Amino acid sequence: MVGAAAALADSGSYLQWGWFSISLTNLLIIAGMVVVFVLALLLPFPGGGPAEPAPVQTRAPADPDGPRP
Repeated sequence: MVGAAAALADSGSYLQWGWFSISLTNLLIIAGMVVVFVLALLLPFPGGGPAEPAPVQTRAPADPDGPRP
């Protein structure tokens, strides 16, 4: 338990670029989220094969009220 407390006491690694500063852990989490997002856009949806085309209607459906004057 003392080792875990000592590990939490250390400050994390930070990357700095000009005025911008981010912890390495947060940068890795953001990069992982971007990778998952891109994969979700590019990979096919499970079970999403080609859909069956809708049946073609050859004539208009009958009017239930009868012919119009």
